[in-house]
Amino acid sequence: MRKVILALSFAALFLMATVLPPGVSAHRYHTSVTRLEYNADEQIVEITVQTFADDIEAALEKRSKTSGNVHLDRSKASNALVLDYLRSVIEIKTGDAPMELQWIGLELKGYTAWIYLQAKAPSGLAQASVRNRLLFELFADQVNIINLINNGKRTSLVFNRDDGAKAIP
Repeated sequence: MRKVILALSFAALFLMATVLPPGVSAHRYHTSVTRLEYNADEQIVEITVQTFADDIEAALEKRSKTSGNVHLDRSKASNALVLDYLRSVIEIKTGDAPMELQWIGLELKGYTAWIYLQAKAPSGLAQASVRNRLLFELFADQVNIINLINNGKRTSLVFNRDDGAKAIP
């Protein structure tokens, strides 16, 4: 059942990003899909965050207390704002030590933003935890899905507003 829900969530996000006519940015649901994959050869966690671009812009505007002035234009300033925001809402820890998220890049595909990050993880994800509070400050119904690939094992975690950190299996 959980796999069906995750597949439907991803499909709905994809359809909303590709089917909406130009100029339509409002959407009825609020979700993000994040992929965490441990790369043992490089000893890093590769992170891809997929969400609606207008939601990220709204979060950045709220955070910077501006109105309509923040755009995901891939400039150094915009990228720095996105990275700072993501560092405040996505936490990966090994024990008590947080991993520092590092910027890789951003792509805009339709109405979605694909944000690429990485974090050094020399000891892997053993006894690690993750927390995803992306956009919770904007939407009471926000749901964040994390798809994990760790040592060839795939699993998913779902985060709602009241959830704390969860152990990475």
